[in-house]
Amino acid sequence: MDEFGPVERKGLVDFFFALYYDADAKDVCDALERLGMLRKGVDRISVEKVGQDFIDRFQATLKSGDQWEADLPAEERKKLNRQRRKELGEEFLSLNAESPFIFPPTWTFVLKAFFTLDGIGKTLDPKYDLTRLTAPYLKELLDLKDGNAFRTTLMRVLKRAGWRPIDINMAVTQPRRVAKIEDVVTRMERGDFKPRVRAMEVERMIGRNKLVQSNIFNAVLSCLFLNTAASVATLGTNVAYAKPVAKSFLAAAVVFGLRVPYGVFVKLRKLDEYNERFGVSSN
Repeated sequence: MDEFGPVERKGLVDFFFALYYDADAKDVCDALERLGMLRKGVDRISVEKVGQDFIDRFQATLKSGDQWEADLPAEERKKLNRQRRKELGEEFLSLNAESPFIFPPTWTFVLKAFFTLDGIGKTLDPKYDLTRLTAPYLKELLDLKDGNAFRTTLMRVLKRAGWRPIDINMAVTQPRRVAKIEDVVTRMERGDFKPRVRAMEVERMIGRNKLVQSNIFNAVLSCLFLNTAASVATLGTNVAYAKPVAKSFLAAAVVFGLRVPYGVFVKLRKLDEYNERFGVSSN
């Protein structure tokens, strides 16, 4: 049976601390990765960009006391979703393609407990808001993050001032890092290194071209089987088993022929509509 041990507790504290106090998507993703809820090796740029957008809106709503998006009218929610998809369409497509998030059994039960408490509270009181009610008590995270509140506060001050041990180490090793960067740039100029760039537009075009080529291939095979069936049928009774063979080729022509309109009017249209939902084009 899974246990909620000190590692999971520390990771959860780091997650809430980064979400409520630092509002830093990178720290949130680091905490989720340590908790096993974010796959290692995924495109962190897309995850962090979408996460920062959610965190910014969460912080803005929490500070202003406005309604959460889930409580807004349906039309206003749709308008906000369209605007967000237009701004972050590329990132949403990347996340959907990679599926970077996973939920271990331990966290499934933890999240279920939170949702159950929130559901019971809203049933008893429509104005119940678990997030706003717990905000004042989250200050206790200062004692849980680094052992005590003084140490956590000191680390935050040092982070802002740039006097953490890691910052001092960066300053000391800066000449070595600059020399390494110069070496990399020089080798790139000589052609020893080739940068790899991920172009989402090219990936979408390649995916669409695969569907188009598959439809063309099915159409060519359908025509080939149809011509073969017609040729075999013209032989008549002069060749043994001419009719069964002709019928087999005709059936194959029908099968591949039916796959063409299915690929054009179902698969291709579905792909275009899917991309349009996120404000991007497949062409």
